[in-house]
Amino acid sequence: MFIRNQSYTSPAQHPESRAETFRSLGLKALFELLVTERKYSILDLGLASAENIEFLSHYSSKLRVENLFETLMRGKFFGLEDELVDEALVSRILAIPQGARFDVVLSWDLVNYFKPAEFKALIQYLEAFCAKGALFFAMCSIGKEIPATPTRFKIIDGETLLYTTESAEVRPCPRFAPRDLSLLMSGYRIQNSYILRNGMQEYVFVHD
Repeated sequence: MFIRNQSYTSPAQHPESRAETFRSLGLKALFELLVTERKYSILDLGLASAENIEFLSHYSSKLRVENLFETLMRGKFFGLEDELVDEALVSRILAIPQGARFDVVLSWDLVNYFKPAEFKALIQYLEAFCAKGALFFAMCSIGKEIPATPTRFKIIDGETLLYTTESAEVRPCPRFAPRDLSLLMSGYRIQNSYILRNGMQEYVFVHD
């Protein structure tokens, strides 16, 4: 098992942190699609969490945690003009080895923090690493505002997530509709979609 991040323990919560537990229908659907007799190569685009690593180890033969948002922030990926954002820019910032292949991608709520051109460039970059039939889990807010930084998600069990928000500050939400995501995620189709009571819409995409 390969883990990009070196810290496996959850960071201490800030004084303004808020944590709530929610049932995740999308996560449940994702794990129900996995065959228990085999192991999968999983790409987690969120932050490293000891609890998530432990849970995913039951399904994975190889697990890579990328901490995507912070990596792209350090690479000054966000905020550029659309014509400057492309797959080549993503490849210069991320360090996924050539030849790596993933069966499952966990993007959590990161799509909320991308402009359409930025997210499309990310999907085009990941295309080379996702085999046919690969599953892609994503969460989109349907509210007008989202936390200023991505939420930390901790897997409690196969259908329960702990959400931790570390800032009281908010930013506008792009509010991607299913049709918007389908257009941005060329080569994928929606396998499952659920609107949750907490204002999140969860998706499981399948790579065709």
